[in-house]
Amino acid sequence: MTKRALALMLALSMSVGIVLSGCTDSGSTSSAGGDTASGGGGSSGATDVGSFDDIEFPESLPEKIVMGDGLDYSYDDLTERYSIEIMCTNYGEAALTPENDPVNQWLSEKFNMDILLTSPSGEDYQTVVSTRFSANDYPDILMLPTREYGFTLSDQGLLMDAKNIYPYMLLSNNYTTQSMIQWSTNNSNGEIPFITKYSIQDSNFGIPVRQDWLEALDMEYPTTKEELLDFAKACTFNDPDGNGKDDTYFMTGGGEGKGYGMLTAFENMFGNPAMHVENGEFQHPYFNGTRKEVISFFKELVDAQVLAPDWFTKNWSQACADMANDLVGMGWFPSGAFHVQVVTKDNTEKTMENLEKYKYYKEAPIEGGKFPANGNPGFMWAFLKEKFEGQDGKLKRVAHMIDTMTLGGENFFQTIQSSIPEVYEAAGITVEGERVYGYNDDGKTFYIADVGTQGAPFRADDGYGPTGIWQQFGLVTTYQANYISDEMSEFDKAYNEKANEGNEIILSYDRWPNDGLLVTLSGEAAEAQTTLTEWVLAEEYKFIAGGRSMDEWDSFTQEWLSKGGKEIIKQAAEQLGVEVPDYAK
Repeated sequence: MTKRALALMLALSMSVGIVLSGCTDSGSTSSAGGDTASGGGGSSGATDVGSFDDIEFPESLPEKIVMGDGLDYSYDDLTERYSIEIMCTNYGEAALTPENDPVNQWLSEKFNMDILLTSPSGEDYQTVVSTRFSANDYPDILMLPTREYGFTLSDQGLLMDAKNIYPYMLLSNNYTTQSMIQWSTNNSNGEIPFITKYSIQDSNFGIPVRQDWLEALDMEYPTTKEELLDFAKACTFNDPDGNGKDDTYFMTGGGEGKGYGMLTAFENMFGNPAMHVENGEFQHPYFNGTRKEVISFFKELVDAQVLAPDWFTKNWSQACADMANDLVGMGWFPSGAFHVQVVTKDNTEKTMENLEKYKYYKEAPIEGGKFPANGNPGFMWAFLKEKFEGQDGKLKRVAHMIDTMTLGGENFFQTIQSSIPEVYEAAGITVEGERVYGYNDDGKTFYIADVGTQGAPFRADDGYGPTGIWQQFGLVTTYQANYISDEMSEFDKAYNEKANEGNEIILSYDRWPNDGLLVTLSGEAAEAQTTLTEWVLAEEYKFIAGGRSMDEWDSFTQEWLSKGGKEIIKQAAEQLGVEVPDYAK
């Protein structure tokens, strides 16, 4: 995958709210019995799968990969051929035509369908979708640009209720949490207007620390706030790199003035950051002390002068440069990307010495701290009612196909990261060499060789890059590990082992429950949430930088309430089924 493609994928993932990691090994089942699913939006016709109510969606994402071997898709009569159009974004290049797209041909052959993949650019997507819908020119399946857009289409009666689709998603349901289902539900009519599951990248950020600096400073990895502050000061003032210069710091930022960048690593260390219920009472981080502790800690770091210059205004690339140039002792980074961008400095300095500098630790660096919640939704796929109502067979076919493209499914590797040789060979395309892929023995991870190391047809100039669009149905990099072989060089093998070790630690983090998915703001509350964002950041930064005393925190929260915060709390409390606290009445 190109850097441009990865960047676009990250941007798309973040636009629908994304993050993932260590969880319980729970799975879902879709069993026969009870009311049977009717995929035709009200049409009769019994099936051999259970109803939506029969599905036991997991509380969290599985720790181990759930395999699709042995799942019974006999509900799908493959003898009748269907035609469908799928509409979604691309990674900078539009989809190939069906006759030139080997993945399209593979799926069309396997599932007896004629498939058209339409893929406007991310920048144009909302406009193209709106234009198509204004002309009543609907695709069969649509990647929704936002959840709210899906709710609007649902209110207009245009989308299938996913309660009629999920019973056929035998594998995907294992990766669709209860919170995701609640998040997907349109409160105005009770429908679920789209299917979703894991995001491509979810909770894959972790805390790498300069292990060589810890050793040079004769310190242990910090696990309390006091120890962390001691380490921060030592990184800044005790010459940890031994060069005799005053040129090192504890951390940097990278939020470009729009957030806290790498300091977001600590936003979960002082309590659950989401609105939630505790002991039957509504909790908001502004009013239970959680957020005040976060901001007070950031202020302590600023007052101690342990952050790199211009940490708040630096962009992400500049923050990465701070780390790559050995200026800071701790960061916040996905393990794989970190080893590329920082450890080997975009692959320009591949030395064993660089590999030993950093280490990820499982423990939080502050007592009682946890890491961001996982199990955030991925892309949202809506089925247009006009295209599926009364067509149970077509609905089952499409659900069957998408389900096999899920992690653990029979068409997972065939549809991710530019696919695998057998797909090209089936299309009559010559493949040079091999491409290794598979599941690791631990049952927790999969691997697939980087297409950049391959010959035809995986080279950039071979023209098959747009096949990567198909991975939006199934790719999940959080479960992905770097491939390791005894045939690799000593460095490459050690590099991949280090990257995998970091990712495994990130997967094992102790995390907060995903309470953020349990509240869906709308109307005045949603508008207030949006309009308050910039104001909140500006006021918080005043506290951090000394422009406002922490003694004024209560005054700040009262201002927040008066600017729309009361409506946010009232709506959230109602959805969580608890009383509105007195301070918000």
